[in-house]
Amino acid sequence: MSGADIAAEVAAAIAEAGAETGGGVPLVGTITRVTGADETTYPPTPGGATDYACTVVLDQYSARDREGTQIAAQDVKAMIAPDAETDPRNGDALTVAGKTFSIVNVDAIQPGGVVLYWECQARKGED
Repeated sequence: MSGADIAAEVAAAIAEAGAETGGGVPLVGTITRVTGADETTYPPTPGGATDYACTVVLDQYSARDREGTQIAAQDVKAMIAPDAETDPRNGDALTVAGKTFSIVNVDAIQPGGVVLYWECQARKGED
């Protein structure tokens, strides 16, 4: 089985888990990335926001995970499937089920060099 085959199975598992927690349908989120202004033009062209779809499962951090770390009480663990339209990055916004989070840390789970999923520390923002 290739890494791509395993990644496809993980994506299907995340969709299935999201369906279990998302009312019977996979839990779909939106990664929003804001780009900076293009200062090579005059006047500078303002940056914009681009949305990317992703399948996601949200989970809580355990007290053990939080102890002695910078994981805040309002932070959640977001597991994003590898078939997302883009890779999540620190500073992106993640919107799931009407709630918006700021991505503060991203770990690509990629044994063998193939991303199986992204594990993100997502901080609850003001809606």
